Amino acid sequence: MARGEIIRKLFQSFSRNEREGFYAAAMELIQEERSKNHILLAKDLERILQNGNAKSLPASSSLYKSYPDVPKDRETGLSLIDIRQFDLNWDDVVLNQHNLDILQRVTLENRKQEILAAYGLQPKSKLLFCGPPGCGKTLTAKVLSGVLGIPLVYANLTAIFSSYLGETATNLKKIFDYIEKGEWVVLFDEFDAIARDRNTLNEHGEVKRLVNSLLQLIDQSNSNSLFIAATNHESLLDKAVWRRFDELLFFGKPDLELRTALLKRYLTRIRYSEVNLENFAADLEEATGADIERICVDAIKTVILRGDRELNHIDLKTAVAHYLDRNRIISSSEKSKRGR
Repeated sequence: MARGEIIRKLFQSFSRNEREGFYAAAMELIQEERSKNHILLAKDLERILQNGNAKSLPASSSLYKSYPDVPKDRETGLSLIDIRQFDLNWDDVVLNQHNLDILQRVTLENRKQEILAAYGLQPKSKLLFCGPPGCGKTLTAKVLSGVLGIPLVYANLTAIFSSYLGETATNLKKIFDYIEKGEWVVLFDEFDAIARDRNTLNEHGEVKRLVNSLLQLIDQSNSNSLFIAATNHESLLDKAVWRRFDELLFFGKPDLELRTALLKRYLTRIRYSEVNLENFAADLEEATGADIERICVDAIKTVILRGDRELNHIDLKTAVAHYLDRNRIISSSEKSKRGR
């Protein structure tokens, strides 16, 4: 097809908010550039497209220059949500293959909503992330926001909880009502705080009413948004919560392969030609992704402050030793608590 015709299709689908048509025309343009041996340009266009812009059209989508006024708590006046846009892609997070496959499938389904709708189907839109802290749950939500090209709505638990009877459930409803106004990635972090098991001893009636309200809001939601709940304490969740989610993903501590990949990921800003990262990864068996990031940042700072340009074995070894000392202090504190 002539280049002019492709560009015409591109503009027509954009003006009509036809995401699938826009994506198809963009792919045609990329293929034409590749056929002309403009490989770098084709790859760059493909990267931009895959980073979510195929979904980021106007109207119902979310590239607002300004957002609708966010809901606030009646008592404190605090905003119930924070909204941010992220320019991230799959290269910005290190995941095991199982989780990556699921998330890429969910992303594809949400990009092709119109095609699924033609068959009376809906994309998977409710994800539950669980597992220990520091293993990438929040970062993955940010990456999904970047990949899909829509803003991240972050629920502010500090503002949601109110001292007024019933007001916490009202605040939740305000958030769900707001979500209906656009297309977002919605993140409820520390989800166990609002979805605790109603049958736990000593749980008062207000908690039970809150969980009941939450379940109803999830069931009644008609939003096109991607809803993500994240928790470090999945054992505390009410049993009725689990079946509300289309996918359940466990973010565990990284294995040797992932630890090596994380070291490479966080050391990309500096040279380290003489360092065997696999040996260091083997010594970090209990480390989380956040721990490895901290180690790498400490090592990089050491090199920069020394006025050097390349990280050596001792730099990384010192940073690992500092991490292990820090962990010993934390472990000692936890043992003291258990002994009381």
